[in-house]
Amino acid sequence: MHLYLFTYFRFNAFHAESKKPLHRECGFIRLQPGTNRVAFIIAQNSGLVEIEEGELTGQQLTLHSTALARTSFAKQPYVQQISRHIQLKPGGRLEQTISMALEGQPLTQHLHITYRRTD
Repeated sequence: MHLYLFTYFRFNAFHAESKKPLHRECGFIRLQPGTNRVAFIIAQNSGLVEIEEGELTGQQLTLHSTALARTSFAKQPYVQQISRHIQLKPGGRLEQTISMALEGQPLTQHLHITYRRTD
């Protein structure tokens, strides 16, 4: 029997001035025991569901979409591919770069986030 370690997460983005909700996603992070393999299973409020898989190497995690699904009435252009690069930096900063490919467009950087630890 294999046991897979997992944790739940959720993320909410708000407009900086109006505080209006912009984007939400939640899901699970699964770790394959005995390996450096990681999977993100994510549902977004836009109707997109994604599975991303990758490897943890040192202080870096790189993931690429292996499956994408969307509601029948999701807005176009449709996302075709997603990749994430997450890296732990000195001072406890965590940086994440998300790249996306849309219909007819190559994989390009969509978002860069820096998380800082607060006590």
